[in-house]
Amino acid sequence: MELYQLKTFVAVAAEGSLSRAAEKVFASLPAVSAQIKALEDELGVRLFDRLPKGMRLTEAGDRMLGQAKATLASANQITHVAAEIRGELLGRAKLGVLTDSLPLRIGQIMLTLALRHPKINVGLHRDVSARVIRRVRDGEFDGGFALSASLPDGVTATPIMSVELVVALPVKCAQTAGALTLAEIGQMAWIDAVSECALHDAAKDLFRLTGSPPQARYVADSEGALRSMVASGLGAGILRADEAQDGVDNGEMVVWPHWKGSTCLYWISGATARHDAIPAAVRDIVLATWQTKDSAPRSKLTE
Repeated sequence: MELYQLKTFVAVAAEGSLSRAAEKVFASLPAVSAQIKALEDELGVRLFDRLPKGMRLTEAGDRMLGQAKATLASANQITHVAAEIRGELLGRAKLGVLTDSLPLRIGQIMLTLALRHPKINVGLHRDVSARVIRRVRDGEFDGGFALSASLPDGVTATPIMSVELVVALPVKCAQTAGALTLAEIGQMAWIDAVSECALHDAAKDLFRLTGSPPQARYVADSEGALRSMVASGLGAGILRADEAQDGVDNGEMVVWPHWKGSTCLYWISGATARHDAIPAAVRDIVLATWQTKDSAPRSKLTE
């Protein structure tokens, strides 16, 4: 019995199809069929019922499936232990990156990670800040970027850079922008970000001064979408200062001169990131890429 036969068995059981399993294990259809037949012959039991439209586990196959998965897991663990003995990191890392257009230096981070730890497979998943934080806290992500005006709870959060925010207005307001009050802006068509985005929180803080936050006529799921909506003349909204300035330079919008807000870009890690080799390695590379000192403040949970 070979491990590749067990991998093929598990793949066929999961896919219910020889052809789909062949794609999953990167083998030809005849090879997959032969491996299943050889395994059945060696075990002396029929693992699958062959149906016109696929493969179905027999009762014996169903009983064998759990043991096959456990055997593969044990073999995988041996590989990990051997890699640790050699001083190598082996495994996967799921990282959250923002849907906003903020440059995150992902290319440099991934290149450095590939050079230092070539056996770590990395998956990048785009999301908004609050969901990145939540998914790291829940253990779904090994780390990620997030914008937040304050240190998030329940995670280790290292500040990377401060981000300035402004109110962007349609270009038709160019002549009157300086004279507009916050209350008057609140009466305009307001373009909000989704509730999990840091720009949404900044808008709440801004209009808290008026006592009556505007009713969002439009909601954007990314900063790029919000900028496009302001540029089209739909209404006003909060943008990063650099993004708004680019819009001003392109004649797409104007900036209200009477307010500047701020938020912070953080690298978010799980509470045990320092003790888990792969998340710790990723975190160290991220911070080194951004030239952020390791002594930067962290969330109160881990202090």
